[in-house]
Amino acid sequence: MKLATTPITLLAALCLGGEAPAAANSPISPMAVGDEKAFFSLLDMDRPELSGVKQAAAAGDWPAAKRAWARHLETRAQPRWLWSRRDRAELIRIHREKFGGFARYTNAADRVLARDFEFLGVRKQLEHRVEWLHGPIEWTHVLSRFGYWRDLGYAYWATGKSAYAEDFAFLLKSWIAENPVPSEPSSNRGTRGSVWRTLEAGIRGDVWFDAMELFMDAPEFDAEAKFLMTRSLVEHARYLLARSTAYRAGNWQVCETSGLATIGIMLPEFKESSAWRERGFHYLVEHMRRDVEPDGAHRELTPGYHSWVMMEFLKVNLLSRANGYEVHGLVERLEKMFEFLMHLRQPDGTYALVGDAGYARERNRVDESLGLGALVFQRSDLRYLGADQCSESWLWLFGPAVCDRYARLEKRPPTFTSALLPHAKYAVMRTGWEPDARFLLFDCAAWGSGHSHQDRLQVIVCAGRELLVDPGMYSYDQPLSGEYLRKSEAHNVLMIDGAEQPASNPELLAWQSGSEADFASGRIQGKGLRHERSVLFVKPHYWVVVDHVFGGGEHELTRLFHFPLDSAVRAAGNAAQTGFETGANIRIQPTDDARLELRQGWIPTTDAAAERAPVAALLARRALPTALCTVLIPFDAEAALPKIEPIASTDPLVARLRVTFSNGQQDEIAIAPESTALKLGSEEAKARALCVRRGPMSNNVIIVEGQSPK
Repeated sequence: MKLATTPITLLAALCLGGEAPAAANSPISPMAVGDEKAFFSLLDMDRPELSGVKQAAAAGDWPAAKRAWARHLETRAQPRWLWSRRDRAELIRIHREKFGGFARYTNAADRVLARDFEFLGVRKQLEHRVEWLHGPIEWTHVLSRFGYWRDLGYAYWATGKSAYAEDFAFLLKSWIAENPVPSEPSSNRGTRGSVWRTLEAGIRGDVWFDAMELFMDAPEFDAEAKFLMTRSLVEHARYLLARSTAYRAGNWQVCETSGLATIGIMLPEFKESSAWRERGFHYLVEHMRRDVEPDGAHRELTPGYHSWVMMEFLKVNLLSRANGYEVHGLVERLEKMFEFLMHLRQPDGTYALVGDAGYARERNRVDESLGLGALVFQRSDLRYLGADQCSESWLWLFGPAVCDRYARLEKRPPTFTSALLPHAKYAVMRTGWEPDARFLLFDCAAWGSGHSHQDRLQVIVCAGRELLVDPGMYSYDQPLSGEYLRKSEAHNVLMIDGAEQPASNPELLAWQSGSEADFASGRIQGKGLRHERSVLFVKPHYWVVVDHVFGGGEHELTRLFHFPLDSAVRAAGNAAQTGFETGANIRIQPTDDARLELRQGWIPTTDAAAERAPVAALLARRALPTALCTVLIPFDAEAALPKIEPIASTDPLVARLRVTFSNGQQDEIAIAPESTALKLGSEEAKARALCVRRGPMSNNVIIVEGQSPK
């Protein structure tokens, strides 16, 4: 069966039937399905498989109609969920052999029974009958996403204990009874959160079907519970349909419309379901076309949200294909989305924490996502960087054979190293894909959304470990989220007079990559000032960062560099360097007389906690225009650090320096704000940067012409 996504054929009216009960002190919602008569009037009774339901409903025997509806749900072969409870024995066997068995979920499920909930780093003991508007705000939202129903389901599969199924049914009925569908869809957070925020409604459109499949055969999930759950899902679909009347950029509408499409696929018996599917498919395709750039970057430019949206596209596509719907354009750039994460992968297997990217380095590993991409697109390079072993989550996407499929995939390292993502405007400089490879991300990205940070032109550096970091983000309920983590002072940027960066999108000025060097340059401007940052990677040894600042008058210019926790940063003259006892360290060496201040910033350590972390601030008061030069030197042994010294220049806007290694290698470098005549000794070139290398490591002349990025 093929389903066209355009033009959209929508119902002129919602085909409402019957009366809806009024919530206390609330008007009746036009999205509500009132009573049994209203519910059963919405079904397409001409479907042969509903003959038993039709007969009981025609007689007004609502208990019998509910039982017939429940039997239909239990026995129908179509539609198919992403996985089938009919494979339960095989799923249990594979899970026991590969992932430790479902019994390991009993502790988490027992905490649900005890109403001992921990979300976003905050642990709360609730009453057995849950108060759903509980606060804090985001905590309330997670409570009504029902991810913990999976814990109950897995524990039920492991033990067969009725308590887990009983509690699922109790929570389901309680939530439905106490949270009638509102009169109008809303994305407002409320003062204590909102159980009907449209984002959560979309998420439930996925999670509830997972729970339905887990508990479908449980006696405790009886006909009444199945009736209530599907009635509420119809109300969810109407609510989401009413919300989705125009394209709105960002991950929210992707989640809303993926939930809407999912309900339309999984409840095709309802006369309105074609409208749900068409609307959901239409906006998902629109988001793939408009929100995902040709280089694979999602417009919000935050790796965590990028991964979330990527999974929404993938899951709806898998579900659609399993049920005979062909949605043209739904996964048009999905492979590129996986490639984007490959580019942002740091040598330790995590992604760079730009924007609201989360806090935990281990939690932000990208290998599971890359392994998933290898499975979907049969990519040996993604398999090379992917997880060593099959992920448990893939079992629920591809079935019991997935582990063998993954093990058979060929592994080959990517054929590239450094790369420019021209639409995201990220320049990635790397020496390779090994765990000790050197890596720098130059962030010239536009303001993507409310998940963006004031991090324009920042650099993030790794060399065997993270050395210069973006602190990321933690729970939005926590005050540091807005007071510190999103601001310029939390990032590796240049600040002028201590002010936040201007609210303008950076311009990517140049990109050039070669075997000996990489070069990138970007610009931001506002309030009569212009800042250009250029980064030259002299491979594989060090980076030279030059900040050109244009404008009038005298200003305090502060270069900020943030280090990981426990990095024991100390001063070495006006340079700062880390003091890890083993492995790689980094020195931040200015070539000017900037004053070094060692400060304290914050790095989140859980969803609700943060610790102080070292920050180096290089302060210089300068009349504009001016150029400031900083060398970033990763090193394994302090004795191997080169000597850095400025070279006198007749042009104050040309940064000139000499880098001398103990083995006699000497590099001389000149970097200008625009292509100009540069001279180092006998070497001359009209270029943005010139690097003359002489010695045992390299004898070469590197000319950076500063091509405009393509």
